[in-house]
Amino acid sequence: MSAIVGKWLALHSYNVRFCHWINVIASGYLLLSGIHIFLDFPELYWGNTGYQGYPALFKLSDWGLSWDEAGALGNRMWGRNYHFTFAWVFLVNGVVYVGWSLWTGHLRTRLWLTRPEMTMAAIATDARQHLRWKDPARTAATTYGAIQRLSYLLVLFVFVPVMLLTGLAQSPGFAAAWPWLLDIFGGRQSARTLHSIGTVVFVLFVVIHVLEVVLAGAANRIRAMFTGRFAVVSEER
Repeated sequence: MSAIVGKWLALHSYNVRFCHWINVIASGYLLLSGIHIFLDFPELYWGNTGYQGYPALFKLSDWGLSWDEAGALGNRMWGRNYHFTFAWVFLVNGVVYVGWSLWTGHLRTRLWLTRPEMTMAAIATDARQHLRWKDPARTAATTYGAIQRLSYLLVLFVFVPVMLLTGLAQSPGFAAAWPWLLDIFGGRQSARTLHSIGTVVFVLFVVIHVLEVVLAGAANRIRAMFTGRFAVVSEER
């Protein structure tokens, strides 16, 4: 028995593919530039106050990298310039994607969970399927599962807004214009700590996402995200 391509299915629209790859580029620069910014000030605090020698929640020096060594690896000026630039790219791209998804019904038909999918039983079943290392259903799937939809919705409507607001709260200009930002997060240093935690969560999300793509057939999935066409594989005896 051998696998053959039975037909080509139009899976991803031009808008989805364009926004996806813009998001990949912007996210990469945001992560790299964010690391440079953090290395220049490698400690995390809570509240409004934080400086070298002040009681910290996290110190990179506790993990074997001193303040001076971390500072030598980071480039705050480069990091800040690229971080703010690609934050705007990420934001505009996200607004375009969400606006397009609402306008065309993509959000409702492809991402929104149905009532049966919102039950704990359905989510548990989907989780068990994801835990199977090799599952033919995952390779052949052309729709998102309940956990995928839930995770994408949380990223769009919870994670991104929180990261945006915690980022703005660290800017003296925005904090002066919108002092309620500091009240929401309990201070500029608290916002920075939450922003850093969010970065770790994002990296974990990307790792899981890439692993899912690999398990679902990387070549077919990545090709579909470039061309829009998904190869439906059938078995030949």
